Amino acid sequence: MIESDYNYYTHYEENIICLNGVTGTVFALKKEEFDLMKKLMQNKDLQEKLPNLTHKLIKARFLVTNMDDEKSYLKELNKQANNDGTWHLTLNPTQDCNFRCWYCYEKHPKGCMQPEIMERIKCLVTHIFTTEDVKHFVLSWFGGEPLLYFNEIIYPLSIYIQHCAEKHHAKFSNSITTNGFLLTNEIIEKCKDIELNNFQITLDGNKESHDKIRHQHGEPSFDQILQNCIALCSSYSEATIKLRINYNTKNIQHDFSEILADIPENVRSRFYIQFQRIWQTYEKEGNDDTVKRTLDENFFKLKKAGFNLSINANYHKFGGVLCYADRINYANINYDGNIYRCTAQNYTPATALGHLDENGHIIWDKEKTKGINKQAFFDNPACLDCKYLAVCGGPCFYAWWKNIRNKSNIECPNGKDKLDMNLPLFIREYYLGRLKKRTLHH
Repeated sequence: MIESDYNYYTHYEENIICLNGVTGTVFALKKEEFDLMKKLMQNKDLQEKLPNLTHKLIKARFLVTNMDDEKSYLKELNKQANNDGTWHLTLNPTQDCNFRCWYCYEKHPKGCMQPEIMERIKCLVTHIFTTEDVKHFVLSWFGGEPLLYFNEIIYPLSIYIQHCAEKHHAKFSNSITTNGFLLTNEIIEKCKDIELNNFQITLDGNKESHDKIRHQHGEPSFDQILQNCIALCSSYSEATIKLRINYNTKNIQHDFSEILADIPENVRSRFYIQFQRIWQTYEKEGNDDTVKRTLDENFFKLKKAGFNLSINANYHKFGGVLCYADRINYANINYDGNIYRCTAQNYTPATALGHLDENGHIIWDKEKTKGINKQAFFDNPACLDCKYLAVCGGPCFYAWWKNIRNKSNIECPNGKDKLDMNLPLFIREYYLGRLKKRTLHH
């Protein structure tokens, strides 16, 4: 047996954290224990002398027969994830928005989803449930700002899809990406009806920074959005919020445990704080050691204050697919009936991959979607030869699609030299997160 290339290590306090990216097995060892493990993985005689430890390392895939088997296993995970009975549908009620953030890639044309398109979506959902073995239907709302049309579009379509899932004994999940400004008490109550439990809401740094970017004709929005988040979690016990904090080098210097101090302690466990650098600032500001240190300080203080962290890095525990858009059974339907896959792009005819016809069938553009479902996006020489594949997953759908269209080589997702969050940080936070889960379960 040989040591897997997909083992990753980092120092933490007096220990060394050990992670296998394929199984997600993670633990911390003293230096002398770590040295013994490394020696065993490189010495077949020692493996025979310590069979119990060797068996544990084989089970966790720290020890493997050969790396070809591990690559095949990752490909098999991809197939399993694409055949686990999950269907994911993202709907955009509108591209319009009540804010105009300077960094947003969308153009925000006026208009919303019309009854005709809503009926086509109902036909599509009915067709999916009657022709496929759906075990889990995932519904997501995106925009623009989707809450602009909550009563007209989100509520009735959610009710319909929810009932279809119940009828076919399938699990139903409902989530939304929103700026949170329009999250009134009335809407919160209706969210309970449609199991709209998962929210992604963004703050643009601290209050001063946020209110310069997100405002209603000059009127600030930070306090309103934060109070809406508190009201949601205080009155709806099933709700969780991924609170994304957009930052640049300047506004990350603030103490966000103080900025979020108004959030009551009893609901903080349902907030998952995610720091995300504004991507347009990478070129000028990325790879700043001061930023990395300040991020680390904020992580420590926020966890101590009772919040969860949602680490947004180029690394993660690979589960077969990298993101929602990588699934075979996935579609993002815009308000006009055009169909996309990636939500992190401007919605234009050039990036549309198909449309929804009058009978509710998805008509994919064969030329634009050529090769999408042929193999895993990481199934290329560059990714398969990379030791970080198991904590990277290769290119996302959009990166893969652009390269295929341009007939260029796959670009390494971790090729950026200006990432604020690196692999050691991911390993540490993954380990601490698993520790916290074990503590809660005991």
